Amino acid sequence: MKKILVASILMLSLMLSLMLSSLAQADFKVGVAADMDLSIVGQIDRYNIVLGDSGFAVDYTILTGKFDNKTPLSWYVSGGGWAGWNHGFGVRAPVGVSWVFAKNWDLYGQVQPVANFDSDFDLSVDGAIGVRFAF
Repeated sequence: MKKILVASILMLSLMLSLMLSSLAQADFKVGVAADMDLSIVGQIDRYNIVLGDSGFAVDYTILTGKFDNKTPLSWYVSGGGWAGWNHGFGVRAPVGVSWVFAKNWDLYGQVQPVANFDSDFDLSVDGAIGVRFAF
């Protein structure tokens, strides 16, 4: 339990310090998602933050693109870490699609390979779906 707490605090501190350095000109999105649990989600520029009732995750968007210029669909690839769910911690690599369905609103879905580094190493694949509002 002590290792999980230390790893969680270190990961959150690192990600927050990186985010705060560029916060002045940041784009913000806030919403809800089913991502390992029902969660509050936020996006600050290229950082995605997931706060659930028993854990959190922070991801950095590495690549983005559009399928074509005629549709409001885009894709992304991210990498990040998580802690707390089932008293574990690890890394994840979300790959997803985002659809802008109304002004300032987007719906997203993603699949994420997950590596769990608690007492036993475990690989799994999770998914998420959510909706966000951009400010």
